[in-house]
Amino acid sequence: MEKSTVQVARRDKLVYVQVRGRGSFQNAAHLKGFCDEMLKTGAEDFLIDLKECSYLDSTFLGILAGIGLKLRTAGHGLVEVIHASHRNAELIQNLGLDRLFRFHLKPPEFEGVSLEQLDGPATGRQQTGALMLQAHETLIKWDQQNATKFKDVVAYLREDLGQSVD
Repeated sequence: MEKSTVQVARRDKLVYVQVRGRGSFQNAAHLKGFCDEMLKTGAEDFLIDLKECSYLDSTFLGILAGIGLKLRTAGHGLVEVIHASHRNAELIQNLGLDRLFRFHLKPPEFEGVSLEQLDGPATGRQQTGALMLQAHETLIKWDQQNATKFKDVVAYLREDLGQSVD
């Protein structure tokens, strides 16, 4: 099985996130926690490097969408995606996130900055389910067309978490 990691660095108000392997629900919680902390401490731009990313799932993309929406609400900053493969760019576009993210052809230089691997204890089943629900609801909030794609997932997660279904 392919080893998946998320590595990060920060320079001033710019946060660099490098996804290696799969960007999935398995590493989304750590990414969300890190990005939320960066937003609290004044980060304004997030550069997402997908050069070594083989796949993105909807939970991971929902977490990135949440960051983009927080930046948009704040009125400054953005999520920029670099080195997206054709498949990953297609996944982003199919969820309407190409209107929230900017695809960057010539990224800012990040040489000389040491990357830190995001990890920590595995999240529990309940916490993972809540994260997945939040991510999918974010995707629907961003683009109502995603509601038909994820209505069954959202209903299942709500039921599993004991939440009422609207």
